[in-house]
Amino acid sequence: MTTHLPPRGELTEIVGGTRSDALRNRLLLTLAEDAPAAAGCGEGALRVHRRLRRIAQSLPPVAELFRDPEQLAVLSECVALTDPPLYMAVLSHYALCLGSIVTLAGDPLRLGRQGEALASARAKGVFLVTEIGDASSHLGIRTTARFEPESSEFILSTPDARAAKFSAVGSPRTPQTAVVCARVVTDGTDRGVFSFVVDLSDESGPLPGVEISRSLEVSALPLDYALVRFHGVRLRPEQWLCDGARIAADGAFHDPLGSPDARLQRTLCVGQILWATLPSAMAAMARESSVQALRFSARRRAHGRLAPGAKVLDCRTQQHALLGCLAESFALTCAGRTAREIWTRSRTTPGGPPGAQRANGMAFAPWTAVDRPLAVLKALSVRGTARVAAECQHRCGLAGFLHPNMLGGYHGFAHAFESAGGDSQLILLDAGRALAQETGRANGTGAPPPDVPVDHPGWWLATARAQETRLADALHQALGRRTQTGATGLELWNPLLDAARGLGEAYGNRLMAEAVTGVLEAVHDPGLLAVLRPLAALYGAVEARRLSGPLQATGVLDAATVRTLPAVLDGLCDRLLPHLPLLEDAMGAPSGAVSAPLGADDYAAALTASLNWLPERPS
Repeated sequence: MTTHLPPRGELTEIVGGTRSDALRNRLLLTLAEDAPAAAGCGEGALRVHRRLRRIAQSLPPVAELFRDPEQLAVLSECVALTDPPLYMAVLSHYALCLGSIVTLAGDPLRLGRQGEALASARAKGVFLVTEIGDASSHLGIRTTARFEPESSEFILSTPDARAAKFSAVGSPRTPQTAVVCARVVTDGTDRGVFSFVVDLSDESGPLPGVEISRSLEVSALPLDYALVRFHGVRLRPEQWLCDGARIAADGAFHDPLGSPDARLQRTLCVGQILWATLPSAMAAMARESSVQALRFSARRRAHGRLAPGAKVLDCRTQQHALLGCLAESFALTCAGRTAREIWTRSRTTPGGPPGAQRANGMAFAPWTAVDRPLAVLKALSVRGTARVAAECQHRCGLAGFLHPNMLGGYHGFAHAFESAGGDSQLILLDAGRALAQETGRANGTGAPPPDVPVDHPGWWLATARAQETRLADALHQALGRRTQTGATGLELWNPLLDAARGLGEAYGNRLMAEAVTGVLEAVHDPGLLAVLRPLAALYGAVEARRLSGPLQATGVLDAATVRTLPAVLDGLCDRLLPHLPLLEDAMGAPSGAVSAPLGADDYAAALTASLNWLPERPS
């Protein structure tokens, strides 16, 4: 029996789901009980760890948490909305550190003391993979774990300064345990990159053999970052997340995956957990940025001479920008649902995740070889959210850049994740390169959009499909011509890299458009469809205007269509403005979850009430 929800209820379900409401309420209450973590060192890092422990108390057991992508997404959304720097710590602890253990070894509690400390967050979890000395260091990890037959232990070492690991390590005087990606060496032979569970520090500081630098500042996402080096740290066999590999009593090494490249792909498949949940958090930050900026603009009077006293949101340029941001945040929300669905399917698909490529698909980075659609959705989500938050900052003037209004934190997090969580540029390069080499593609004909009005929600999907197909065909042909000259490797691809990146972006744009269409097709209520169709169409029109140059260059759009886009935006904004209360109510954060004064009925009063004031000087 199908349940028909009223428009508000069905839209709320699209935005946040319904199965994890109790968890969402617990987390928001927990996060509201303490102020956001302070930027900087020392006390800020200790506060982050304290808040992490309180979050752990609100969550189900780790094994249960990782069985439900929606619960992990709710965790991501709640923390990202209220405290972006804390969310970075949550990602490292849950998605990457505990996620590696769950993926490669099962329930963390099987690890004994280390696993129990991580599950309860008594120890802060860290993920150490990036090395500072080389580009694409994930493909050339130099930290080694040398197996010692006499003791059956591994010796973890950093060979030189280039191999130092970088991460948000936090204060070295707190208990921290890392999952460290290192190259296993037995009998002098490289066996591939595996993960190890390694204690880094306790209340007294770094543990023997572990060297942690003083904090490095990352202004876009303030946490305590540091370099970590290892000097002969001894690891017990149970600290090796062997994932089916083994070393026999005679020293023979056995790995069921068969090759170091396949092992690297498997070791880094923890990226799926991050990519499956990060888009939901990004969408939550984009929605909140848009809703806050819209409320601010709708209540703020302007003193321009054209219409003194008019609301800022009366201006068409403001409508195009901020309603466009709301439309993009809706598309990001749809993409978040798609990412969770892809991950859910991947765990039950024999032979690996849908879209995963063989190890020879790794050229610039390993990420698209792990899961192409999830990696690309990550890249498009962080770029879209950074774009939305930056536009909202700009459209709110000074208020957009004040720390209490949160927009800067949202933009900083999204901008930082252009490189974190798998470098977005490398992801798109690898995706485009792989797509150009494939044959028998059937995502579209490459023809311009059919006779569908530009303000129809299906127009952008047809446009995105045509653009992807044309770019793929063009790059495939160019690749064939260069291959005939005998060029290989970088010589072959160097002149084609910009085209590969463009194809990767077009592939992502098509995935986003399909996600939006999929959500619209599942909506039951005609009244809600009357709201969401123009919202989806606005997303497409805004994207077409942003990408008008590449779309005209391939002939998918002509100049006449591009010239109609401002009028299309006007008409779609007019259709959406009467529904803003519904959209803001359903797409904004729950009441009281975000303390930013930006969207208050009286912004000036809310801002001044949030500040500490100096006492007046006696007369």
